Amino acid sequence: MYDRARAIDLIERAIDADPYCPACDSPTEIVDQDGVLFLRCSAAAAPHGILARIGARILPHLQREVVDLSDGIAA
Repeated sequence: MYDRARAIDLIERAIDADPYCPACDSPTEIVDQDGVLFLRCSAAAAPHGILARIGARILPHLQREVVDLSDGIAA
């Protein structure tokens, strides 16, 4: 369980450490997947066109867990 300040700090540090995807230089974004926050390449999330979809599967785009909030946040 995280308090709000700690969760925000972890999110900000993740974005500061990896503002761009090392595979394609697209900006990264924080996304929520069932209570777990991930830092993910924004281009790999919604590729446009056949080549972009193939590239999204082949290239190691950034996606890593930042915070697991499934237990909730402490007050």
